[in-house]
Amino acid sequence: MIIINYKIAPILKILKLKILKFKIENLKLPQTNAGFTLVELLVAIFLFGLAFTATTSILVMNLRSATAIRDNFIASGLSQEGLEIARNIRDRDWFLGNPFGTSIPDGTYRVQWDSQAMIALDNNPNLTRDVGTGLFSYVVSGNFGEPTIFKRSLEIETVIADVEKKITVNVVWTERGGASKSLSAEEHLFNWR
Repeated sequence: MIIINYKIAPILKILKLKILKFKIENLKLPQTNAGFTLVELLVAIFLFGLAFTATTSILVMNLRSATAIRDNFIASGLSQEGLEIARNIRDRDWFLGNPFGTSIPDGTYRVQWDSQAMIALDNNPNLTRDVGTGLFSYVVSGNFGEPTIFKRSLEIETVIADVEKKITVNVVWTERGGASKSLSAEEHLFNWR
């Protein structure tokens, strides 16, 4: 048994209460007003919506630009191909000993990558694309047949008889929004012989 001096007993009692009070106060969570109010929540939703809308519009604009660039690139390739086909037909005439301009008479025509001669324009159908090779053609059989938005025509006119022919290739297409686009390329072929 422990005997405590009567003078020390009240001091111990006070110390015991202070220790107990300290432990209870440490267990309590501090009370603050840290929660979101309705106004703060609405402002946060508005700012998030604004950022989302801006990001979406930028992505849509980039997609439209990429599509326009792709279409212009394809059209420039198709026009260059048309000029090269006309040049090859002229060169074929030379190898066969035909006079200049025999296979490239004046008029409006269409051609495809394997053309040996000019094709009558008729209604100028859209070119199709071979899904395996990526070649453009008017053929709608076999692997050919994925329709494209592009139409190509060649205009041939004599500048100086038996000396110079002007070849103009026109590629036209319609964009998604319905806007009509076109690209033209011109070349002059000469009789070198």
